[in-house]
Amino acid sequence: MDNINKTIYEIVAESDSNRITVFTNHLKIDGFVYQCDGKCKEVANGILTLNNAIVCKINDYCSCDDDECSCNDIACFKYDWLNIMHSKIVSFSVLK
Repeated sequence: MDNINKTIYEIVAESDSNRITVFTNHLKIDGFVYQCDGKCKEVANGILTLNNAIVCKINDYCSCDDDECSCNDIACFKYDWLNIMHSKIVSFSVLK
């Protein structure tokens, strides 16, 4: 398991939540970190796997003017499973 997977899984274990938001340069992704629970030999290196992921293009998702921002959930797509390459992850947050 590489460093980012290890970090994510450690935070998930400490926070007792597998709900996560991941940002790439162009996407906002909400979902649940796949919990292997001993059913697989190892988590794939270089890939973060999410269940019930909602993917939003950042440019289509939110627009801001000088006073406020508004976001459009209808511009998002839902996936039962989604694999994200670690090299594309800009930031993440494990949510309660």
